[in-house]
Amino acid sequence: MLLLLPPGLSAQSLHDFTLDECKEIALQNSNELRKASLDQKAAKAMTAEVAAHFFPTASINGFAFHAFNPLISLNALNIFGNNDVGVVIQNVWQQIADENGGKASLDILQYGQHYGIMAVQPIFAGGRIVNGYQYSKLGVEASKLQAEMTEQQVLEETERNYFGLIALMEKEKYVNAMQELLDSLDKVANVAFQEGVIVKSDFLMLQNKKMELSNGRAKLTAGMRLMKMNLLSTMGYKYRVMDLDSYTFASPGMDGIPSPEEVYVDENRVVESLAETRLLDIQVKAKRFEKKLTLGSTLPQIGLGVNYGFNRFFQNTPGRWNGMVFVAFSIPLTDWAANSYKMQRQQYDIDKAEYDKEHYHEMLLLRQRKFYLELTSAWDALTLARSQREYGQYLYDQAQVSFKSGYSTTTDLLQAYGNLTEQVERETVALGDYLTALQVYRSHLPKE
Repeated sequence: MLLLLPPGLSAQSLHDFTLDECKEIALQNSNELRKASLDQKAAKAMTAEVAAHFFPTASINGFAFHAFNPLISLNALNIFGNNDVGVVIQNVWQQIADENGGKASLDILQYGQHYGIMAVQPIFAGGRIVNGYQYSKLGVEASKLQAEMTEQQVLEETERNYFGLIALMEKEKYVNAMQELLDSLDKVANVAFQEGVIVKSDFLMLQNKKMELSNGRAKLTAGMRLMKMNLLSTMGYKYRVMDLDSYTFASPGMDGIPSPEEVYVDENRVVESLAETRLLDIQVKAKRFEKKLTLGSTLPQIGLGVNYGFNRFFQNTPGRWNGMVFVAFSIPLTDWAANSYKMQRQQYDIDKAEYDKEHYHEMLLLRQRKFYLELTSAWDALTLARSQREYGQYLYDQAQVSFKSGYSTTTDLLQAYGNLTEQVERETVALGDYLTALQVYRSHLPKE
């Protein structure tokens, strides 16, 4: 059955795309969007990493040592002093030690072992854990907005190339219409030339118009193939150059193109929904958290801990298991001046971020108004070009009737045709400009 299909029909059915399909494929194949997704995952992992500091830290620790000499060595003179009592007691210890093969001193901490597990729960860290967690959550939100902006850029580029191709497709429709006009005119002119009604120069003038149209069609075909390549590359779609003609794209047609009034959305609502606006808000919040983190480094830190393990500090003892609960705290006494100036500098950064937020908000508002102004201007130009083309069509139809009735010459008819061709060219250019302006304006509207 496939072999019985006309050439190109099966290929066309396999490669027929709508705008939504183009955008969906582009999003699936976008390398930049994949990287943005990884950035989101990295930001979420960072938040989980910071959140882990809310919980106790546990560790297995141990140490052992063997000193060349005891770290502590005490005798009676060390304890009672170098006096008569101390001398008497020392002599007694020495006598007992000599009789039993010992030493008349107390030697400790020459040998030692400790193995255990310790857990510490932060109680207060100057607010750095809480603020650090909130700060990391801003990173998650920022990465999400960056992904939205990347997605928007992919869609914008896809729509730009798509509508650029559609504009050329609309132009091809007019070229086909012009070809039909020339073909019908050529039949009439050929008969008229054979009968001697028109001279050879008029007939050759018509043939020249046909060659001009053929040359224009060749350029248009090349342009459409190049635009298809750009669109397919934007989509990340694998294709072969030899198969370009089998890829077709659905055109909304002139009736499916909305006017500016149909797509208008209040610019304030648009700006508030933009990822750029929300990123500016995050920038201000991030600067404030940075200042809080600096302040936290100057505040006391308190932690509650527990330790349990095996201890042995005398060589001839078996050692024992023991545990303890402890509280550790730290109060910074230095760097107050440095941190004070650092927080002062960070406050300047906060003020700057707030100023940037207000300034860029106005710039984004102005940009959105500019987009709509360009859209309305392009619509007015398209409306005018359409009216002029309709009027050119009317003049050509009248010239054709007059020519067939013998009231006008071939030159008059070709002049009317040339005028119609110019108006068609202007309309297609105006259509392309409007489609581009429409794509730019729509790409910045809030998603439904």
